[in-house]
Amino acid sequence: MKTNNLSFVTSAVLAASAMIPGIVASAADLPRTKAHQQLSVTQGFSDPALAVLRRTGAVDPNTVSSALIGKLRPDSAYQSTKVGGKLRIAGTQWSLEVAGDGSAADYQDLAVEAQAHSLGKPLSAQMPAAELEQRGRAFIASNLASQIVLGADEELVALRADYRIEGGQEFGSSEITQAVVANRIIFGRTLHGVPVVGNGSKVILTFTNDGSLESFRYDWPAYQVADTQTVVDAGEILSRVQKVVSTRNGVAAPRYGVLLPGKERAAYPVELTPNTQLQTLDCGYYDPGSRARQTQSIQPGCTYLAVSQDSNGTRAGYAGAVPAGAQFAPDAAWLETKILAGK
Repeated sequence: MKTNNLSFVTSAVLAASAMIPGIVASAADLPRTKAHQQLSVTQGFSDPALAVLRRTGAVDPNTVSSALIGKLRPDSAYQSTKVGGKLRIAGTQWSLEVAGDGSAADYQDLAVEAQAHSLGKPLSAQMPAAELEQRGRAFIASNLASQIVLGADEELVALRADYRIEGGQEFGSSEITQAVVANRIIFGRTLHGVPVVGNGSKVILTFTNDGSLESFRYDWPAYQVADTQTVVDAGEILSRVQKVVSTRNGVAAPRYGVLLPGKERAAYPVELTPNTQLQTLDCGYYDPGSRARQTQSIQPGCTYLAVSQDSNGTRAGYAGAVPAGAQFAPDAAWLETKILAGK
C-alpha cells in the first residue's frame, strides 16, 4: 500500500516558499526567460523610457463563455451563475469561470484530471518543453484564438514548463516512488519587444501524459497607451528590491547598496542582505492580473523572488514587484509603491 502526495511546481508555489515533504519536483524556465532575467538584473531595461498602459477592451462574459463552450463542450448541458461579478459555469465533471470584464477565464476538466494518476510516467520520461510548447500553441490556435488576440508588434512567448509530481512510499519498506502525472506550459506576451510581467497577459495550460487537456487559465486584456515614464537603471531597481524586502522581513535595510552582477558571470543569486538573496528579477510592463487589479494602470515594473534564511535555518520567501519608473504613480493595491513612498 502506498501513501501519495501531489504537488505542482509553479512560480506561484516557489514565490510562497512552499514546503512539500517527500516531493522532488521539476520545473524549467525556458532559454528566452533566462536571458531576460539576466538582462533585468544587469541592465534593467533596454530603453530609457516605457509607456504606461491601461487595460481596455472589456467583453461581455456571456459572449466569452459561449465561444469557449462552443469549442470545448458544444453538446454539453450546464448551469451558469453570477458570483461577485464573475460568470461561473458548471457541467458534468467540468467547470468554467469568466471574469466580469471578459478578459480572463479558468477551465477545469475533472474527468481528465481523475485519469492523470493512471497515466503517470517516470521522471526521466516527462514531456519535453518543446513538445509542451507545440501542444500549447496548437490548443490556443484551435480553441482560444478569439480570446488570445495579438496586436501589432505583439508576440506570444513560451516562458516556463512545470511538472506535477506524484510521490509515495511503500509501507513496510523505504522504497520511494515518483511519477510525472501532468505537464504545464506557461505563455506570456511581449509588446514591442518588452514583456508583460506579473499575472496579466498569461496563458497557462495543463496536459496529462496522453496529451489530454486538464485545465487552462488565461488573463489576456487589450492594452492602450496612456502615458510615458522614464525608467531607472538596474542599480536603482535592486536598491528598491532591497528596501521592500527588508521592510517586509522586518529588518532595517543595509546602508550599503546591492552589488550589481557583471554580465560575464551568473547573475543569480544576488545578495540583498547578509541572509537574503534575490533569486529572480523580471522587468517589463507590470500587470498583476484581473484578480488583483483595483486600477487599470499598467506601469513599468520588475517582479522579484527573494529567499531569506535565519540562524535556525528557517527559510522564507518574498515575491512581488517594484515600480521601475523614475516617477511612479501611487497605487493603493500595490504594496511596494506604498513602501517606497514611505506610506
